Amino acid sequence: MSSQETSVDVRQALRVFDKIQRFGQQRENEKQLFGVFASTDFDGYTVTLRDANVRLDVLFHNRFNIDYKNKHFLKEFLSSLAKIDHAELTKESL
Repeated sequence: MSSQETSVDVRQALRVFDKIQRFGQQRENEKQLFGVFASTDFDGYTVTLRDANVRLDVLFHNRFNIDYKNKHFLKEFLSSLAKIDHAELTKESL
């Protein structure tokens, strides 16, 4: 499935990326928080959020590509993004 069929709140995705970068645990070339992994390409223009079933790439000018196996996995992924976005986190709380 692709981005033509899906609406994503790009601002929320970027907030989640920032939160994962600040509070997530380092896992090789990415950070992970509550099952969502965050990484960026070498120049920082593409931000990637992913879990085992969904990959969201936020591109330059707030365009995005999203790949997912089925709508159930997409719904779970978007729910995880919302939970991270709304979570009140501190370094001490983790």
